[in-house]
Amino acid sequence: MVCGIAKQLTTGAFMAWQTWGELSPGATIELWARASRPVSTAVFVIRAGEQRVFEIGSPPPYFEHSRFTNLWEQPLTVHLDPEQLEVSLAYHWHPESLPTQGIRLLPATGDSPEARPELHFSPPRQWMNDPNGLHYQDGHYHLFYQFHPNSSEWGPMHWGHAVSRDLFNWVHYPVFLHPEKNLLPLGATGGAFSGSACTGHDGRLRFYYTERLPAYDLHKDYREVQKRVIPAADGITPDAITTVISERPDGVDCDFRDPKVWYDDASEQYLMILGAALHGDPAVLLYTSRDGEHWHYRGPLYVAPPQFKDQGARCIECPDLLPLNGRWVLYMGFVGHQDPETGRHNLMYYQVGQFDPDQGFLPEGPLREVDFGTDFYAMQSFLADDRRLAIAWLFNWAFQKPPGSDYCGEMSLPRQLSLNAEKRLCMHPILSGLISRSLPLVAVSPVRFRPGDNPCLLTMQAADGDIRHFRIAGVDARQREWSVTLDDGLLRMVLPEDRGDIDYVHPLPRFSDLSLLYDRGIIELFVNGGSVCGTRRSYQLTELSSLTIDTTHAPEALSISAETLTCPQPGQ
Repeated sequence: MVCGIAKQLTTGAFMAWQTWGELSPGATIELWARASRPVSTAVFVIRAGEQRVFEIGSPPPYFEHSRFTNLWEQPLTVHLDPEQLEVSLAYHWHPESLPTQGIRLLPATGDSPEARPELHFSPPRQWMNDPNGLHYQDGHYHLFYQFHPNSSEWGPMHWGHAVSRDLFNWVHYPVFLHPEKNLLPLGATGGAFSGSACTGHDGRLRFYYTERLPAYDLHKDYREVQKRVIPAADGITPDAITTVISERPDGVDCDFRDPKVWYDDASEQYLMILGAALHGDPAVLLYTSRDGEHWHYRGPLYVAPPQFKDQGARCIECPDLLPLNGRWVLYMGFVGHQDPETGRHNLMYYQVGQFDPDQGFLPEGPLREVDFGTDFYAMQSFLADDRRLAIAWLFNWAFQKPPGSDYCGEMSLPRQLSLNAEKRLCMHPILSGLISRSLPLVAVSPVRFRPGDNPCLLTMQAADGDIRHFRIAGVDARQREWSVTLDDGLLRMVLPEDRGDIDYVHPLPRFSDLSLLYDRGIIELFVNGGSVCGTRRSYQLTELSSLTIDTTHAPEALSISAETLTCPQPGQ
């Protein structure tokens, strides 16, 4: 395997070059690189002694992916000219050590100095958005995700891949999917957009995803097709990729994406739902198939009320339809939508009802918000040992990460989904396996804790349902703060970044309990048994000097406790 910090060679024509060490037999190296300036000679070389066995010569001025596997019976040395070649991402891996060690980034400079959240998944480097292809197989959780290897900003989409046994310790795997063609020389966007995993009636895993063909406008005049992927036996690379839906139904414009697919045992067929807009109204479309390859359009499963289009929603993205407690839950993101009362945008909504492939979706009850904080998008669910779990992307474009970061994007904590007696979607964070330690009180009026650098969990439990007022504040050493308040039936979240033009608020006429998890700028809030959730991401306040709870209620009316949470080491 390639190892060691880059160092200069000292002889021959390689005086200004660097070496990345040795590539052992069977190991693979991958990199995305471009010329720093016009060059007509080799700028990246892999050698067996003095013999060149692989090189990148005359690289283009745009990033291009290269991959080499050492099929020799001896280690090979890896060299590059850092003055001539710009590398956005490079890593190496060996199939034998990949399940435990994952990929190894190059150069071996370690993590960036910025403090990443400890409990929340983030990419090794560069940009990440929607979770994709979530599934649980042979005791391992698989997380695929939208990934741009060339920048910490959004760009041509790939699928990253990570694997975990406990949902907290993740091993980074090689990039799984690439755009159909390199979009950069075309000056285009697109690539391997979001999709899902499906285990068929034959027990074989396959993936379905949207390919956005080369596009030159982010909002119009692009084409999206649906593809099926059969993974190779090792699960590291695709074995076969087939376009299964290439034409849009009548009334559907360019937005036609994010397939969620599952096999329905009752009707013995595959079902697919897609996000789209039908005659301009955000919609979810239903397809069926007997073999998972030949699909038939059955019509719209859901069409949004007219106000969504009027309030800017272009289409529905990332829909999901899942059975819970004897009902079905349809949830979806409304991209472009802005709530006129609060200014919040791109909210996810859900609706509970009945579903039959022939009868469609029959709603029971109103459309409700999935998460009122809005930094919670593209949620995707999956089954793991009869538990319905879900993960979402913690970003919503309202606030950008400061420039210069090595990465951008985190995932939510995994949440277990259920329906309560009122048929409300409830989400509970998966915390089992984490190491918890109680935080002592440092003051009692108001209640105050000092969490330090560790993630922390605040828990509040009401003795009765008459709690009307409290204020939770997290403060850093520079006296910047975020807050969560309940005031006369309104639950509100405020960050230092907020300018007052967006109100992150939710009606809460009755309060019973609260769990608040804080992890280096991420706040995940679960209220009333998880039936009300709010998620925010702050890039300004990432460390806590104190956590304060101020309330006018007597101590016996509201029990309050806090604890730190740390992630156990693998195998611990």
